[in-house]
Amino acid sequence: MSADAPTPSASLPPLPPSFCEFLRDNHIDPAVYDTARKLPRYVRIVRYRQKSRQDIDDLVQQIQADAGCRVCKVDGVPGFIVIENQAVRLSLISAYNDGDVVGMDVSSGIAALALSVEPGDNVLDLCCAPGAKLLLLADLLDNRHESKPSEMLGPEAKVKSERRGTVTGVDISPHRAATCRSLVKKHAGSDRGFIRIFVDDGTTFDCKAPQQGWHDPQQIVKALGASTGGCDGKSKLAVPARQPWFAPRLLSTAFACSGAQLYDRVLVDAECTHDGSLVHVQKYAQWGWEQLDTQVVDGNKQVTIPILQSKLLENGWRLLKPGGVLVYSTCSLSRYQNEFVLGGFLARHAKDEAVLEPIPLLDSRGGVTTLPIWTPVDDDEWGRAGLSDSRAVFSRMRHAVRLDPLVSNTSGMFIARIKKLRHGPQLEDSEIVPLALPPSRQQNAPPTI
Repeated sequence: MSADAPTPSASLPPLPPSFCEFLRDNHIDPAVYDTARKLPRYVRIVRYRQKSRQDIDDLVQQIQADAGCRVCKVDGVPGFIVIENQAVRLSLISAYNDGDVVGMDVSSGIAALALSVEPGDNVLDLCCAPGAKLLLLADLLDNRHESKPSEMLGPEAKVKSERRGTVTGVDISPHRAATCRSLVKKHAGSDRGFIRIFVDDGTTFDCKAPQQGWHDPQQIVKALGASTGGCDGKSKLAVPARQPWFAPRLLSTAFACSGAQLYDRVLVDAECTHDGSLVHVQKYAQWGWEQLDTQVVDGNKQVTIPILQSKLLENGWRLLKPGGVLVYSTCSLSRYQNEFVLGGFLARHAKDEAVLEPIPLLDSRGGVTTLPIWTPVDDDEWGRAGLSDSRAVFSRMRHAVRLDPLVSNTSGMFIARIKKLRHGPQLEDSEIVPLALPPSRQQNAPPTI
């Protein structure tokens, strides 16, 4: 919701029958959408790690004075603040107007923080718009305040500490990429120097991480010199074959774009039906439920979205180096967009290729409450869902989590953290599918996206 968006009403009109059917198909409790129990509003502190504890406490007090309600830090999620009254407009918060905080639900923050980004990492955000997660990932890369000297780090971490990390964002829509660019320009500060954005299809995007040394003019000059010998002084590296849509000059050079290394961290916050976002569903009550039918309930979309998500996840995995971490997330509560997409991925990748790991922020007492993944409750349900042969796959998903508005006090979110142990065999496009699709919709399924 924008800073000056109208405040949703305390309760929604009755949900349309088609959406209720969608909820039943996905085992979603309709009580999620009872907005009489309002969720709070969340904001994130920009460049949190550069601020002292006193600075943060002062910021909380300032926001509380502007909001006129209780404001506090989110337990267990560093850098996030909760404003208890969702109706408070961000435009009334001076810290928001000054660029010290940005609006971001804590569920989205947990998805980005689950990557455990470290200074020196090359990070890929494969579905980056509108940009809040991209901005957070750039914040995490800032190594100017790293507490450990390089001699105290392990071999891999020491190599990372001696290189400059980057964040690469990808979105298929120029309009959404422009929104992302505006957020970066407003809030990124010096972090803007290592962010690049591509307008591209995340299912086929194939640009590797920037060339090591991209930020060092001496290395660039040396590469230019090596490429111009006998070419009438015209550098083969002057203009890259494929430039970022938005990037600082050093990240736009052909030298920077000639990297062949894979990414250390990949976030696939996949396109979805957004049914886990109460604010999103509330907007349909104002716009008209017929738009909800078109954008969420439409039978063809219920098929194409999980297939699209499967292809985004697979391409993100292809661009991740062995030893790296990928996070798959959606703001949907649909089992077909979450467990069935993740299950299809695990069915294609053996235990010695991919392993789910606990999400660090949620692997301790306190903090945000989560729910386990959806799992069939008995043999009949395993059979009805067409999953009788998938029990072993579901057992590998035990570290994935759901954030549910009814228990988490956040927007709905599904999050899975996956570590890549080794490369697997190359897959045919027809193999990249979810475990299952909605039974009543399968006849409409296209062979590919």
